[in-house]
Amino acid sequence: MRDFFERFKILVWKELIQFVRSKGLLIFAIYAFTLDIYFAATGISLTLKNAKFYVQDMDMTSVSREYAYKFQKPYFNFQGYILDDKQIEKLLIDDKAIAVLRIPDGFERDFKHGEGELGMIINGAEIVSSYLFSAYAAQITYNFIMEHFPIKGIGLIEPERRLYFNQNASSKDFMGISELLTIVTLFLLILPSSAIIREKERGNIEMLVVSPVRNYTFMLAKVVSMSIVILLCTVFSILFILKGVLGIHVKGNLLEFSFFTLIFVFAASGLSMFIAAISKNMLQVSQLSILVLVPILYLSGSWTPIEAMPKLLQYLSYLSPLKYYIDGAFGILIKGLSLKYIWKDFLGLLVLGFAVFSAGSYFLSRRV
Repeated sequence: MRDFFERFKILVWKELIQFVRSKGLLIFAIYAFTLDIYFAATGISLTLKNAKFYVQDMDMTSVSREYAYKFQKPYFNFQGYILDDKQIEKLLIDDKAIAVLRIPDGFERDFKHGEGELGMIINGAEIVSSYLFSAYAAQITYNFIMEHFPIKGIGLIEPERRLYFNQNASSKDFMGISELLTIVTLFLLILPSSAIIREKERGNIEMLVVSPVRNYTFMLAKVVSMSIVILLCTVFSILFILKGVLGIHVKGNLLEFSFFTLIFVFAASGLSMFIAAISKNMLQVSQLSILVLVPILYLSGSWTPIEAMPKLLQYLSYLSPLKYYIDGAFGILIKGLSLKYIWKDFLGLLVLGFAVFSAGSYFLSRRV
């Protein structure tokens, strides 16, 4: 037993040194856990911001100007008034505006009689911005009407909104943490398999077969060493990128999140061993990693809510270890829950991870 631990410790140390010496993977890891997460959190917004729009005001009265004035920054960016329909077509074709508000002649007169009409021409090519613009504009129009025609005896009705967990409704928090979890998954697929493939490319597999080191010791050392790298990068990214640079408020216990991530490590490492068993070089590792990553991302619910998927995909989502990891990770990091409150995700990840890791290690041992 003592000899086993000595050999295992040497193998793990060897893998850590090889990772540091592999400049390509090292630079990729530094970029992914720093700049990539920063760009995803700050460059991708799920809220409307600085949406360019024009107004075609055929009425030019105090009421029409008051209505157009309601579209304020930072959500909207008023570009000016236009006169004819040809300008509208050109602006939308050239993507110089997300929408054009059309206020017809006689709007103030009709509005005071409760019969006013408004037009809104939206650039549907920018699907996310156009959807958000129409939703925001509908709310502004509703509020504008209620300000002028409150219900008699009741007054203006204003719905009160309360947000739990992400009180600022910041997409930066969601995108930053979501990108971190995606990067963790990607590296768990690439690093263990690439460490094994390097031995194949250098012709060291044959020497390992005849050496005192058994196959499972060799494979476990690869997984453990790369898991150490990923866990350290994850903790660094949370402390210095998410909390330090981006200012994201991480509520949960970092030790509990690290332990939960450790369970996910073995689940994803099982998939990595499948990739290593099939691949013959690093190019195939990268290609197969993307091929495996995309389906489990789709089935995890990070891109599309699982409830919105077809029934077949909803059932298949239970086979994605990333589904349990994302649900549990958001519960810890954003909601501040402890492991006892996410025991279903923990248990699902543990069972699925054990099955995937066992199958992956067995399949790889047959191919080495």
